[in-house]
Amino acid sequence: MLKATDKAALAEVLRLKTEVGDQVWPGFGRADIPIILYNDIYEFLVGESNPAGSWELVAGDDFLGNPYYRRAAKDPQAFAVSIGTRWAGSMGTLDWMNHKGPFKISPDFYVVGILHEVFHAYQASLVPVRFSKALAVYKFESRYPAKNKEFGAAWNNEGAALAEALKTTDDAARLSLVQKFFKIRQARREHAALNSDLVSFENELEWLEGLAKYVEIKFYELASSHAGQAAFARYRPGLHPFLQWDFIRLERQLGQQPSDLRFYLSGMAQARLLDRLSQGWQAKAMQEGIYLEELLQATVGLKAK
Repeated sequence: MLKATDKAALAEVLRLKTEVGDQVWPGFGRADIPIILYNDIYEFLVGESNPAGSWELVAGDDFLGNPYYRRAAKDPQAFAVSIGTRWAGSMGTLDWMNHKGPFKISPDFYVVGILHEVFHAYQASLVPVRFSKALAVYKFESRYPAKNKEFGAAWNNEGAALAEALKTTDDAARLSLVQKFFKIRQARREHAALNSDLVSFENELEWLEGLAKYVEIKFYELASSHAGQAAFARYRPGLHPFLQWDFIRLERQLGQQPSDLRFYLSGMAQARLLDRLSQGWQAKAMQEGIYLEELLQATVGLKAK
């Protein structure tokens, strides 16, 4: 059965999503998306009635007055998981994650982490073709020169430009720094002779993971802005230290991030800049073939290359 702490976290996820979700991403707060929590033994599914396949009813228990289901855990994933014709956001239970991981996760950070995965299910539900295309680019990962030192140093410079653009309060300086970011990016791609597959690898993963990281951070910021209210007391003023560290890594270590983690940060930073430079950009970002960098280039009068 789900523990009381698991149910409390799920209830908070649903409350936060309902109350501020549409401020984070238009339409997200109203989207009906199931959630899975898993441990070493079971995956538990809430928010779905009569799921097909190997799911079985958890007898003698409920979540918010509704039945929920479980199945044996077989390589569960923290991501979007297909459950028949629908998608669920999936995450380990807090106890399981704190037992397995090197760092202890606090309940406030855990809640926005679940919302990160729920947003992936929203992406998959809203634009399934685009979501599938984004997943498909992982086949190019082995060809991506992520470990090349010169390539990594150029990525560091991109991250520094993005971080500085986010910090400045001067509109002209921000536009200049965005232009600087694109100049560095284009030079890096040309010097490394990235082909169209590898450019797509960057663009698709900035869309997939960068947007989910953007949503995660924005949820925490909005909850924190209400920290004076009893219902939001768990959220500390400002950002959680783990989220603060995201911005430090963006500024100083973007080129050293392993696997796809650099795209979480570069995509998130571009999305936050679009918040300041382009009204209504979220709807455009869900259109087929529209990338974050193209939307951001348009704000500074650059054409996509």
